[in-house]
Amino acid sequence: MIRMCAAGCDLVVLCGGLGTRLRSVVSDRPKSLAMIDGRPFLDFILEHFAHHGIARIILCTGHLGDCIDERYASFRHPYELVFSRESSPMGTAGAVKHAAGLIRSDPFMVVNGDSLIDVDPNELLGFHAAKQGWATVALASADARDDVGFVTLESRAKVTAFAEKQPGAGEKYHNAGVYVFRRAVLAEIPDHRPSSIETDLLPALLPRGVFGFLSNAPLYDIGTPERLARFQSLTTVFTNH
Repeated sequence: MIRMCAAGCDLVVLCGGLGTRLRSVVSDRPKSLAMIDGRPFLDFILEHFAHHGIARIILCTGHLGDCIDERYASFRHPYELVFSRESSPMGTAGAVKHAAGLIRSDPFMVVNGDSLIDVDPNELLGFHAAKQGWATVALASADARDDVGFVTLESRAKVTAFAEKQPGAGEKYHNAGVYVFRRAVLAEIPDHRPSSIETDLLPALLPRGVFGFLSNAPLYDIGTPERLARFQSLTTVFTNH
């Protein structure tokens, strides 16, 4: 597999979600700060990508964003950490647009702040460069979840359709919430209004080339109390690099 050095690629982490389904167990902080054995879930995301060479990370915050600022602004990190705070919910693509002035690299990566899959960004960036598309989406094998997006692929890993959060869609792959985008994509996201990567941006980019990077690694997310509890029992997956 082709690899590219991740050190020159900015990573945007989406931490501004409201976390409605998780409020019964996490109500006083963003869901990305849900505690896992005494540490925030976000720590695992940052450490995973830093381990693979990412050197500049942009945290997109919103709901209860002060909690994230307070935890990470004063820490010393082996990477540069930048904060982008939105005053009202802008959706996943809207949060990226809000941070556009802070994004330096081309391409750049985006990850959800409430999920994690053991994907090597160096391999993901190499795949993206080889395909020469506008976007690359990391994909996990589909499981029984009915609230995670399904993706249809044709030969050569080109994405032909998205069925985001549609139960019973019957496709083989889930959107794993890890993306690589050309910098030119920023101009395709509308200003000053909510927009979604999953339901707005990616479908609009299909004619320009969106490719799926297949991973055999399990996809973990903490979007519900049950999934949070599952990850709490599996932290060694990401702490033994």
